[in-house]
Amino acid sequence: MCSGLGKTPRGFEAHVEDLFHNINCLGLYNVHLYKGGGITNKNEKRIKHIPQTSNVAKLLSFISGKTTYFIQNVTFFIGLLPYVTFIKIDCIYLGEPILCNLLIKWRKITGQRFRILFFTGGQTIPRCIDKHDFIHHVSPLCIERAIELGIPSSHQFLIPHFLNLTSEHLVLNDSNKRRLKKNLNIPDYAKIILSVGAIDYSVKRMDYIIREVSKIKQPVFLILLGTEEKQTNEVKVLAKTLLGDNNIYINSVPRNQLSQYYNIADVFVLASLMEGFGIVFIEALSHGIPVVAHDYSVSRYVLNTHGNFTDLSIDNSLISAVEAIIGNENTFKEKQLRHRFVYDNYSWNSLKSSYLLMFEKVTKIAD
Repeated sequence: MCSGLGKTPRGFEAHVEDLFHNINCLGLYNVHLYKGGGITNKNEKRIKHIPQTSNVAKLLSFISGKTTYFIQNVTFFIGLLPYVTFIKIDCIYLGEPILCNLLIKWRKITGQRFRILFFTGGQTIPRCIDKHDFIHHVSPLCIERAIELGIPSSHQFLIPHFLNLTSEHLVLNDSNKRRLKKNLNIPDYAKIILSVGAIDYSVKRMDYIIREVSKIKQPVFLILLGTEEKQTNEVKVLAKTLLGDNNIYINSVPRNQLSQYYNIADVFVLASLMEGFGIVFIEALSHGIPVVAHDYSVSRYVLNTHGNFTDLSIDNSLISAVEAIIGNENTFKEKQLRHRFVYDNYSWNSLKSSYLLMFEKVTKIAD
């Protein structure tokens, strides 16, 4: 389940959707997807709820003092009750702490026996989770916290996020890259710097990227793609002020269109100082792009030797990293090696057996 799926195009929601489809296609389990919006196909249910972006959610938030995201999760939970109550469930897989805590409380009230399998891509573990439930870690970030909560090691799994990739390279040659730039109305005279994530100040720190890129001496063009937030307009104003209209492109694009922007990029940057995993890291690498990341444990875990790590909490740090990359052209072979690293470590083909073993253990113990 995922309350934002179908409404919020983040890596968090993409993981749930991709995992559902991949497991469902195998035909090994009777698996259903409960989501907040979008088109529904077989075994998918769209749950009626109050979205966090709605005026009703904002009003209820003002009255209750709770966040709009809390309102979304509570109303999504209420919409789930007929399905949770009257359908026999062995395991619920989700990654939203508020929703998880509500389901665990409901389980105690009703005496139901379903187990929770919670994935930690959101950098947290629900406070109500107990030793009978399970934790799916996508990085080592929350392992210590799970131990402190008393979750036995037999109920914890460390399996990273995955991408649906083939072993063949997805890297464009220079002529195809120029053609794609032309189709997207992106100038060919400058190096392309790309960042994908919520267009905000507080988490993805798009304002930091804009200020740093504005100081780079070489001709560069900045592309920021992601969901619009409360701070998006401020980000756009800053970008226009420091970069002008001809050196910046900010937009929200469908997930199936992201690949073409990865394909034209020369450098990928994620300026957030903490991620539970950072699926955009491996999306960028799978297209052969050099990645600049803040130097911390999760980025080191995900990117291994394929990251350009620096302290992005300080001024001028990003400038140095980007200038070093665009000053040294990557060979086609280097790009293919990045793609191969992602395929070997993060493709569904490489991780499928680990995911299936996890679900096999959880459902067996749940029985």
